[in-house]
Amino acid sequence: MSVFDMLFKRKQAPKGTAKGGEAYTAKRPIYSRVGPGQAIATPRRYDKLAREGYQQNVIAYRAINLVAKAVASIPFVVEEDGKRMSEHPLAKLIMRPNPKLRGENFLYNLVGYYMIAGNAYAFAAGPKEGAPKELWLLRPDTMSVVEGTDGLPAGYEQQVMGKKQRFEVPSVLHWKTFNPLSDWYGMAPLEAAATSVDAHNDGSRWNLALIQNGGTPSGVLYQEDVDHPLTEAQFDALKTQVETQYTGALNAGRPLLLEGGLKWQDMGMSPKDMDWSSSKNMSAREIALAFGVPPQMVGVPDSMTYSNYREARQSLWEDTIIPLASDIAAELTAWLAPKFGGAETKLVLELDDIPALADKRARRFDRIANASFLKDEEKREMLGFSTKN
Repeated sequence: MSVFDMLFKRKQAPKGTAKGGEAYTAKRPIYSRVGPGQAIATPRRYDKLAREGYQQNVIAYRAINLVAKAVASIPFVVEEDGKRMSEHPLAKLIMRPNPKLRGENFLYNLVGYYMIAGNAYAFAAGPKEGAPKELWLLRPDTMSVVEGTDGLPAGYEQQVMGKKQRFEVPSVLHWKTFNPLSDWYGMAPLEAAATSVDAHNDGSRWNLALIQNGGTPSGVLYQEDVDHPLTEAQFDALKTQVETQYTGALNAGRPLLLEGGLKWQDMGMSPKDMDWSSSKNMSAREIALAFGVPPQMVGVPDSMTYSNYREARQSLWEDTIIPLASDIAAELTAWLAPKFGGAETKLVLELDDIPALADKRARRFDRIANASFLKDEEKREMLGFSTKN
């Protein structure tokens, strides 16, 4: 039996006949099932990803903050029936979601959770029917999806300090990335970059340990062809001397004076032998790419992907920031617009004042303005200006 047949089994039905006389009823795909009303625990890697990938890795920290701050800087405006509504209650809610956070901080934290965990949750507080009064973020590692029928969530469950509370589906926004191994949770970008994050962090720790041990690789002191080996007292005295006078950052570079037939043998590789700098730069590039950030934007040297910083910045906005912000606008529209009773209400991005796109806008303006085959009304319409008198 094929995979298609397993997922979409056909059977005789009392009603309904397809072309050719075959009677059947369509069935929905089968999703991973735990049991109706039972919460499915969030994968318990959020704390490790947050600690190793965000708190202790400068490249991931920089990439996440760069994208999150850029998305939060884009104004979100409300359109209703094609008209901009500056005084719309939805616009006011987005500008000030709750007494604790401004709109920019709300979006910044929302994107931060999304990029670290692959899942971001927001809760709409207010009347059961009608527009919410406040929007609050819920930390991803405290949230679980409650499975319903036909692979659709029946609710969400939050557990904090041993206390549980359940939310209805309409009151919670669950924004997640694509995950090929889960029907319920997104995959964190940090998971794809986990190996590179470990390599980058281990390289930094190795460098720190090397500095703290005198700036030299590990080695061993030994005697060769001697009649009288070191006594225990001599060994202890030599060990104390090496630890106090030849290790540590303050003793870096001091020559090691050997006597009594002692010799030094390196036991590790030098930074040059390990090509340490190139290895760290490669890991940094891979981490940046996992977040859709050009390596130049996070300070990785020798990044030749883009000819200059300006092109890298424009690519970041066009390939990562604007698509991510557009996705947020679409998710918030689908979640909040019905609560405000507007079938034609939607959130859109205001991109006219983005500095990174100024050069591209100027070139487009000049190209349209100099198009002699277009009428003035057509030029104004293409540039987004009203053609009405």
